[in-house]
Amino acid sequence: MTSSVGFIGLGIMGQPMAMNLVKAGYRVAAYNRTAGKAEPLGAAGAKIASSPAEAAREADIVYTILSDSAAMEEVTLGKSGILEAIRPGALLIDSSTISPTVSRKLACQTAGKGASFLDAPVTGSKHGAEKGELTFMIGGHREDFERALPLLQVLGKKHIYCGPHGAGLSAKLAQNAIQSTMVEIFCEGFVLAAKAGVKPETMMEIIQSSLARAALTDFKAPFIFQGDFTPYFPLKWMHKDLELAMEAAYAQGVPMPATSAVKEVYAAAKAQGKGDLDYAAVVTFLEELAGVKVRTSQKAEP
Repeated sequence: MTSSVGFIGLGIMGQPMAMNLVKAGYRVAAYNRTAGKAEPLGAAGAKIASSPAEAAREADIVYTILSDSAAMEEVTLGKSGILEAIRPGALLIDSSTISPTVSRKLACQTAGKGASFLDAPVTGSKHGAEKGELTFMIGGHREDFERALPLLQVLGKKHIYCGPHGAGLSAKLAQNAIQSTMVEIFCEGFVLAAKAGVKPETMMEIIQSSLARAALTDFKAPFIFQGDFTPYFPLKWMHKDLELAMEAAYAQGVPMPATSAVKEVYAAAKAQGKGDLDYAAVVTFLEELAGVKVRTSQKAEP
């Protein structure tokens, strides 16, 4: 087992992932820009690093999970960044959902330091991160993927090798285009039904008795019906991923008309100040336009 890990990024996903590594016996040096988020890890036995470079300096594996491409570039290439200190032979695993083009550039720059790089975005949200049940989509050299597996198996239940650098991210963007559209169209349908006077529980019974049923909307529906938008995956991040998906589609000449329209709905909800809520809060934007609420209770209204 690789024993030394530099873990950078302790947000909704990163903190429980890092904690699982500590519990599994890895020697973790953790860094987060907001230092207070590292305190629970410090209490659990992790070393708290003062910079990305310090987290990376003694690590066999450096692990990053950050908000966007700019953050990943800054942490990797900036002052006191990872590449100032990463050791030859080390492996950098990035689970941020960022631009595949930026990721491939970082892979080349990491190779210039004698280290290896994997793009390894995840799906499974906060719940999966806490339980170590994430699904990983991996891009990079297969031998690096095999080397990373013991650590990744602590963090997730499924690890899918997608191809060369950037392939994992391309798969993740495609997956989030599908997932975000499923939730948005589910919300559209329920708003339409509610406006016509059909109760949410009645509509849900119909959906669950038809080919429109899906595990994703089975999971999200109770939160939508209660008005509980505690973030499992924030709406602002879903919107960011949709923008990345559309950039990739444009670059590759792929038409994505439905995704383009859905991206604008999430953009409008974000502009209304809903970005820090779960992405299922897109329903509230649709409700406000329609003048109706899809609710079985009034708990935790945003």
